[in-house]
Amino acid sequence: MNRKLSDEFMEDLQEGGMLHQLLGRIRKDDTLMLAIRENYINVYYRGGNIIKLKETSPNQYIASFDDNYAAQCKEFLPKRCPEQIASKEDIKPWLESLQARKQVMDFWFHDHPKAEREFQQLVVRENNDSGISNETEYFIADIELASSEIGARFDMLAFKWPAGSRRSGKVQLALIEMKYGDSALKGEAGIIEHFEQIKKYLNDNSKRKSLVDMAEEQINQLNKLGLIRHTREEREAKGEEQDFKFQVDDSHFEIIFLFASHNPRSTILLDELNRLKESGIKEPNNNLFDLRFFVASTAGYAMHDTCMMSIDQYIDNIKFLTRKKGQK
Repeated sequence: MNRKLSDEFMEDLQEGGMLHQLLGRIRKDDTLMLAIRENYINVYYRGGNIIKLKETSPNQYIASFDDNYAAQCKEFLPKRCPEQIASKEDIKPWLESLQARKQVMDFWFHDHPKAEREFQQLVVRENNDSGISNETEYFIADIELASSEIGARFDMLAFKWPAGSRRSGKVQLALIEMKYGDSALKGEAGIIEHFEQIKKYLNDNSKRKSLVDMAEEQINQLNKLGLIRHTREEREAKGEEQDFKFQVDDSHFEIIFLFASHNPRSTILLDELNRLKESGIKEPNNNLFDLRFFVASTAGYAMHDTCMMSIDQYIDNIKFLTRKKGQK
């Protein structure tokens, strides 16, 4: 698996580069998210791709937007922006047209809602680049990892960086599966199926190594682009940031389920959790991973180690929520 940008691409995104205006816009716009792919980036808005920028050769790019978003309202789109990007002037029309593209995507999402992807982006924003991001302990490195090459799909790839270990760049990977609403809990894309898929993936030595290598590259590139808010300012003041590198621990992982907008009057989640437990899972599984379930710290999506429950703890929590009034 190879999701990283070339040195030239990284230079073009940084200060002085032809693409730095785009990076600057993303860093100042909380509704946008930059995701690193293999020699290209996706810029997400509400979970949808508002700009794809692919490197074709050093300092040469192709920019694109899915016009299907504007199928019912093409009149809102500006005149076609240049596909070939080779200068600062070429990228400007894309920046100037972002608001119009957001509008057509808003209309499209109204008729074709993608709530799970939209809430994924909210999780990224909360933990990577919000006013409390420096206080969280999980940072999102990637979303929507899915291909025949990796033989699995993950909603989010995160790295766990405990608050008490910020002097070190040693981090642990967490594979996060997000389910929005109870209709997503069963079937081929349900809880049990995804757990088995991720477990099988982690038990494959070559795939696990590929994931670790890719994640380490991504984390360091995102950090270099200033897209992960943490204690960077403190290290910069001491002259330590330039040589700071994240290192991924390849010996232990976490599998985390995040359930958004569960209906506490429904028993589907509790039933599926009991099925998962009865399927013979072990925690930890050969000391390779821990299975955890995220519970918000009162509200929101800020992720901390103490917000992660074991399956037994989480089942007890859901039982409490589904308990009828007056029942003991």
